[in-house]
Amino acid sequence: MRLAIAVLLLTLSSYSYGFGRTGHAMVCDMALQLLSAKAQQHVASLVEASPHHEFGAACAWPDEVRSQEEFRWTAPHHYVNMPRGEKQVKAEYCPEQGCILSAISMMQQRLSADSNDWQALLFLAHHLGDLHQPLHVSYADDLGGNRTAVYFYSHEQPTNLHGVWDGNMLTKLGYDEDFLLQEQLFEQITAEQRTSWQQDEVLDWANESAAITYDIYQHYRPGMLIDDAYLEQYQGVLLTRLQQAAVRLALVLELIFGE
Repeated sequence: MRLAIAVLLLTLSSYSYGFGRTGHAMVCDMALQLLSAKAQQHVASLVEASPHHEFGAACAWPDEVRSQEEFRWTAPHHYVNMPRGEKQVKAEYCPEQGCILSAISMMQQRLSADSNDWQALLFLAHHLGDLHQPLHVSYADDLGGNRTAVYFYSHEQPTNLHGVWDGNMLTKLGYDEDFLLQEQLFEQITAEQRTSWQQDEVLDWANESAAITYDIYQHYRPGMLIDDAYLEQYQGVLLTRLQQAAVRLALVLELIFGE
């Protein structure tokens, strides 16, 4: 049975989701709190025009529509691949159909040209979240960790590295249901961190994820059991990536919507 499960995991499609609903909501909710009143009001007005009515929930919309014919062109825009063993990603790694790097630039330009483009807002916010989930800057040969077989806290719960980083660790840490934990994570962001994290450019932020991905694979073994030791090793990295994504999203939106 375990062999069959492993084979199933190795045949998963390229359908991957960054940070899951909880992670994307956390990034967008924290970013919203960092915005000026003017920028907050503009974001709120755009979200009202979307299928959702709260920014946090709306930030998962690009995953909801990516399989629809109208938005199928956006599917490659949730990640960027690099050759196996690389520790850095380059702009030229973007294929002709685009990747997360080109998508962020595209949506930033769209929103700057039309500040009422709610779709551009949600794509931009979502892609910046994805960029900070390390396995969205990863390797094509296993679809960003989707073709890795691991077990999460039980040999009865097969999953993969991508799923672990998308949502399993956040769920285990209690962030799915405990909004106090989410607020505490926001309050832990210092002024010094905000200043530091807002430096550099999108490619630099992507390469932070690339370095983490490289490290993740140094500790990966097929069929490994992920337990408290793994969570202790990486939970700080995971939570910091959420904070960094929020700070950087706030920076980008403030430049477009702020004073």
